[in-house]
Amino acid sequence: MRKTVFFLSVLATVSATAQVDAFQQFRQQQAAQFNQFKDNQQAEYDAFRKRVNEEYAEFMRRAWAEFPAHEADVPKEEKEVKPVVYQAPEPEPQQARQPVQPTAPKEDPVVREEIASIPVPQDLETKPIAVKPTVIVIPAPAPAPEPIAPVETPKELPYKRVSIGYYGALVTIGFPENDNFRLAGSDENAIADGWKALSDSKYDITVKTALDARKANALCDWAYMDMLGKACEKQYGKGNAATLAQAFLLVQSGYRIRIGNDNGTLRLLVASLYDIYGMKYFKLDGMKFYSVNGKPSGKMHICESKYGKEKSLSMQIAQLPKFNSDPTPKRTLTSKKGVTASVSVNKNLIDFFNSYPQACYKGDFTTRWAAYANTPLDKSIQNALYPTLKKTISGMNERQAVEILLNWVQTAFQYKYDDEVWGQDRAFFAQETLYYPYCDCEDRAILFSRLVRDLVGLDVVLLYYPGHLASAVGFSGEERGDYLTYKNRKYTVCDPTYINAGVGRTMPGMNNQEAQVIALK
Repeated sequence: MRKTVFFLSVLATVSATAQVDAFQQFRQQQAAQFNQFKDNQQAEYDAFRKRVNEEYAEFMRRAWAEFPAHEADVPKEEKEVKPVVYQAPEPEPQQARQPVQPTAPKEDPVVREEIASIPVPQDLETKPIAVKPTVIVIPAPAPAPEPIAPVETPKELPYKRVSIGYYGALVTIGFPENDNFRLAGSDENAIADGWKALSDSKYDITVKTALDARKANALCDWAYMDMLGKACEKQYGKGNAATLAQAFLLVQSGYRIRIGNDNGTLRLLVASLYDIYGMKYFKLDGMKFYSVNGKPSGKMHICESKYGKEKSLSMQIAQLPKFNSDPTPKRTLTSKKGVTASVSVNKNLIDFFNSYPQACYKGDFTTRWAAYANTPLDKSIQNALYPTLKKTISGMNERQAVEILLNWVQTAFQYKYDDEVWGQDRAFFAQETLYYPYCDCEDRAILFSRLVRDLVGLDVVLLYYPGHLASAVGFSGEERGDYLTYKNRKYTVCDPTYINAGVGRTMPGMNNQEAQVIALK
């Protein structure tokens, strides 16, 4: 009996071992087949990219047509409207205010009792605003372009790492160890030869590490283009070789670019979905191509090489770049209603925003504000600022919460015209308003719209009057005051520059018949 049990035990062990060996063998076969499939597919990608680049280079050898430069677009100049301080009318005796009980425990008795005890003013009428029918909605932030073809890290190919500091982030790009890329001249054949040299498989590592850096640092289109320029300049020095290398990497990454020859100096011309202010441009195929590496002369010869799936630059920032933190000293901001919040911002982001060009969509200069308002606040700011504001408005109804945020933006910041501070019109991203000592109406409206969407969860639109920018909030229920209807929904006016005015009040001097909606995401 014992011998039988022992035999069966040994037989079971042998059988189990055989099954494990068979499974391991099956997995190895599957892995080998997958790797072979992957290698074959990558070989097809490489062959496709090689063919595209060869065609691109051969097109470069043709004579480049001459195009005239167009002067840079500039923002529309308007006389800014002065802020107005709201003076509440004295209530008539028979209209004495009745206190409204707060809807939550009083974590901050002074602030919460004050706002909770103020009912909707009896003098506030509900008046609709006739909005202009020409509402331009900017497109949603576009995803980054796809490369011409997927690129894998070359196997067993030595390369050197070139690192640059980019607004506090250490960005590393790989270049061939034996990189001897140079340009023999600036004529069509020399540039085509340079493009073919860059198309060598040894530069696959450069393309792959550039794309990896874009993803790892969450670089928007503008930041990616700018970073590549700095990396190429470090590798090749300032000049035509660096410009051509930057252009090559952008094309491999899927961007719509052209190359211009400006009396022997190569210019990088980048197509944008938006009209970029302050840069000369050329019109090709009905699109504007901006000279991003210097001001071109009056006319320029341009290579029109292109490939089918190229995409224009998006000037929206869907996700903030991942720059290292360089916190500024804390700034304490206190409103007239006693709401106090302290905030520190990342100076690296401030410096980046300071270099970011203003742009509008389809020639409508008001749409630049939408791109600023749609940009999220840095997580470090949200973590420092939002808990205080959330605690203050917790338990309040929508109108009360918006009143608190509106008054904070109205009274905790100092107003000054852009011309006085910057010498020209300058819109702020929301975090810039939290950093700089002065702001104007557009900056306040952008910050307020961000706070209401993030903290109260309500939709907001910007409201443009000639010379002035306000906002309007889409409350869940009916609210008294001036309102507009957009997409079958009521939005109640909230003006961060009408000091001490509550929800529903239009600043004096604003003609609501001329108001225009600027939609936000």
